[in-house]
Amino acid sequence: MTRTRPTVVKFGGASLSTVPAVIHHVRELQAEGSPVVVVVSAREGVTDLLLKILGDPRAVQVHREIYEELERRHPRLPEAGRAHLRSLPTLLARVERGRPGDLPLADRLLSLGERLAAHWVAGLFREASIPAVAVEADRLGLMTDNAYGASCILIDHSRPHVASTLRRMLRAHEVPVVTGFFGRSLEGRVAVLGRGGSDYSATAIGAILGATRVELVKKDVAVFSADPRHVPGARHLARLSYEEAEEMAQFGARVLHPLTIEPARQAGVEILVRSLEHPETATVISRSDPARPHRAVTLLRPLHLARVRVPNGANRPGVVAAVSDELAHARINMVTLFTSSALLSIVLEPGHTRQAVEVLGSLSGDHAVIVEGPFPIALLTAIGDGIIEDLGRVPLAVLRSAQGFSASPRSLSLAVPIEAGKDALLDLHRALVESR
Repeated sequence: MTRTRPTVVKFGGASLSTVPAVIHHVRELQAEGSPVVVVVSAREGVTDLLLKILGDPRAVQVHREIYEELERRHPRLPEAGRAHLRSLPTLLARVERGRPGDLPLADRLLSLGERLAAHWVAGLFREASIPAVAVEADRLGLMTDNAYGASCILIDHSRPHVASTLRRMLRAHEVPVVTGFFGRSLEGRVAVLGRGGSDYSATAIGAILGATRVELVKKDVAVFSADPRHVPGARHLARLSYEEAEEMAQFGARVLHPLTIEPARQAGVEILVRSLEHPETATVISRSDPARPHRAVTLLRPLHLARVRVPNGANRPGVVAAVSDELAHARINMVTLFTSSALLSIVLEPGHTRQAVEVLGSLSGDHAVIVEGPFPIALLTAIGDGIIEDLGRVPLAVLRSAQGFSASPRSLSLAVPIEAGKDALLDLHRALVESR
């Protein structure tokens, strides 16, 4: 075991377009005296290229063009990375003749972006006299469940191999450059963590190693009280609790993958979200500080809301479970759910709506439910420790427009008509953030 706890730093795909700044930041971390573990995303746009292959698996000429583009985006790629490129035609042939919906095959293809990035970055580090070694997460032993496309990391299963391998490298004064975004499933296949999953990889590795902190470095992204593109009065948030950050990620703050926070919270590892371009906008995520409450407002749109009416619902136990089970069996995720004894209001991604309404309609015979909708909505969520105390400050006009409402100690969520979403966001931000 290394005597000094390491720092884990993850670089997003956009930040890899400014490699000199990345190298400078790694040297700054090394100068602090602790070992450094680097986690990388695919280069910006690469995952989208790979998704394009999956979206049109028979477009052989397009696949060749994407292959050539991958070569262009990874100049001076070391031999181990070039071996991945040489194996790509064989993988593409499997995709081209494969069956639709082969999720393990899709995950294997999607992992290529991070594999190329890790070898490319490690090579550039070595050219800059940083003793870097590319490490591929599935071979490292970062274990996941079998939910291909959106897997969860199994920390306890991963710990022995990940900890021993990375600590051995750190003792040898090497800088591991680890692939984010994917791991190895319990079945022994490649399993990706979903878009933005490299943040999740970094905090899981940080938790396993007992890191001093995990830095999530974006090129020009910071954590604000609302999306500054829509809310001119949005404020930079310098500190958040784990729980506040988790709620923000869950309800639409795209800066963080929704599962990023949990490993760090369990291990008590601090997260620092920082912009490579503007380091002064860093945000610390750690344990709650009751003396420093924060407020943020998120907006998710477009979404759809389906209503399930349950006649005599107070005397009909099991209906909510039946609805949830049917949707889960059809692999349909609910964004959120508003419930009362007689009405379930289910918020869905637009791409899942038609199938969800069909699934819910099938319950009408056994459970005598009535399905209404879907209705286009925006989901507005106010977030912060103790937010329930601010319920009386929510503008009356926003409450009146709500088609669904839920409250918890850290979040207030309202489904509003989609055309009212932006104005409701501005009103809620003024009431809960700007007026504080």
